[in-house]
Amino acid sequence: MLADGTHLTVCAYDCPDSCGMVATSRNGQLIELEGRKDNPYTRGFICHKGRRWVRNLRGPDRLTSPLLQKNGTFVPIGWDEALDLTAAAIQSAVNRHGHQSFLFYEGSGNLLMGNKVQKLLPLMLGGGTMATGSLCGSEGKVGLARSYGTVGRDQPLAALQSKSILLWGRNPVENSVHFLAILHDARRAGARLGTIDVRATPTTDISDSSWIVRPGSDMKLVLYLCHEAILLHGKPAAPHKGYEAFARACLQVSAEDAQQATGLSAEALHALVGFIMDQPPLSIWTGYGLQRTYWGADLVHAIDALGFLLGTHGIPGGGVWFDQGDDDLLPSDVATVPGAHPRLVPRPDLAASLLAADPPIEAAMFVRGNPVSQNPDAGKMLQFLEKCPFSVCLDWHMSVTARACRLVLPTTVFLERGGDYVMSYFHDILQKTEQVAEPPGGVRDELDIIRDVATRLGLPDRFTPEMARLTEVEQDQRLTPAGPGMWRLSDVPRIQGTFHFPATIPEAVFRSGMLRLITVHVRDYINGIDPGQAHVRVLPPVASIPAPLAHERGLTEGQLAILRNDLGTLKVRVHLDKSIAAGTIVLAQGVEGVNLLVSPDLTPAGNSCINDSWVLLEPACG
Repeated sequence: MLADGTHLTVCAYDCPDSCGMVATSRNGQLIELEGRKDNPYTRGFICHKGRRWVRNLRGPDRLTSPLLQKNGTFVPIGWDEALDLTAAAIQSAVNRHGHQSFLFYEGSGNLLMGNKVQKLLPLMLGGGTMATGSLCGSEGKVGLARSYGTVGRDQPLAALQSKSILLWGRNPVENSVHFLAILHDARRAGARLGTIDVRATPTTDISDSSWIVRPGSDMKLVLYLCHEAILLHGKPAAPHKGYEAFARACLQVSAEDAQQATGLSAEALHALVGFIMDQPPLSIWTGYGLQRTYWGADLVHAIDALGFLLGTHGIPGGGVWFDQGDDDLLPSDVATVPGAHPRLVPRPDLAASLLAADPPIEAAMFVRGNPVSQNPDAGKMLQFLEKCPFSVCLDWHMSVTARACRLVLPTTVFLERGGDYVMSYFHDILQKTEQVAEPPGGVRDELDIIRDVATRLGLPDRFTPEMARLTEVEQDQRLTPAGPGMWRLSDVPRIQGTFHFPATIPEAVFRSGMLRLITVHVRDYINGIDPGQAHVRVLPPVASIPAPLAHERGLTEGQLAILRNDLGTLKVRVHLDKSIAAGTIVLAQGVEGVNLLVSPDLTPAGNSCINDSWVLLEPACG
């Protein structure tokens, strides 16, 4: 039994903050969660999403028995039967078509480093089929790396030395509350805060200045701002390549071009130019939405070029940020199988790739993932699950994907197991997990489930020794102890050597007669609906649309409407928003049904083009 008292652990949500947590446990149950005061980012508080675990661990949505779908109804079965069914289905698929007929799909349900060990199951079978590419933030890293050859790792506390801070498509009030605390400290020290977005947000509400621009206009805007920076500062003195061609492209973009593209007035555009130039040092913090397009890497690279032209690179309190680079803290040979050759399918176009797979997928396992809700082209994902002879979902509650699978296996959550690690993709703190609650009866750990399936397939137990190797991470020479179960990772400066200007200046693509669909992160959940937010699943999703567009289409507040495109159709409830840029519709990401409409296209680097989605809008009949 877990000892009563307080325990130090870390939130493993797919969230940039990676909060250090103090948990109070009694009789094996979690009764309180607070933030660690000795964590320099958490500072003693955590968001309401983290606090909800106290309720959710024993909530009515918690699964506590394997469930087998029979004639459209889920019925409880025993663990031995469930594991036997899973192993037999995988073995049958491999016997018929080879290891590629087994899909092992991992999502981002948590950020535990030990998750890597679970991939041993498909790898020991020969490789299986696995997903590659990102739905989230990899494209921006591609863009940043083009400047100096690396993404690097720098402390976000650098914002405390800024005198001007520009959030470009970033909304920390809702999505990174601990960065918000840093911003508050910077403002108290005299910094100005500005925000560029496609709509008003809680972050624009607290900003000193904000600019609402049309989606897809960011490239034209940044080129014009670079134009102004070139006129003011001239050719940079720091080492660089490709300046002349980039400068010519920028100088061809006029203020009128930028106004027409963005919808900004001449006064607003002039104010933005003043903001980025008048009070240095300036730091620019780019968000996720603007890089989820076909040219997302080019856009982030161009924004980085703006910072370079302004002379902010390498200056305390200056520069351009997106996300931190991958740190490879685990040894490179952890959970590897020589000779394994997995078939890789693109995550953003997962459904179509699985439907067209040859050899076909005949057994699919989903771990920490909810692709029916999270991946583009959800309609095809449902088609795949209807076609696939066997599918099993490991989850702690009945997700949309779980409901579409044949078998559901109930798992623990990160608070119910310890001995793992979480490294933030925002800050520089590595933290170790500790068990803070006993799992409910009937629930099993993900790795135990996968290990038992492997045993039934006649595979050796490589899982146990590989998990034991996780502690090797603590010996990394780049780490400095920062508290119990907490280490600080040394900086890896991105700004070093020669800056490379963008060689490609893409033109934004617009679809005549259609509206751009933007899906945004929201305060109440991360990458999918929390089971406690059941009302969001029941009601039609709320679509925020510009008030002039609603009046043009004869739509009123709260009215039902239809969004449609070549991928699918979705009924929504209208919310009028005067702040939203023209030609734009905004929906919360992760809500069931939204990804029926989201583009499965890939960037040149194989990442998601979620915000290159276009829809038609019309009143609902009846």
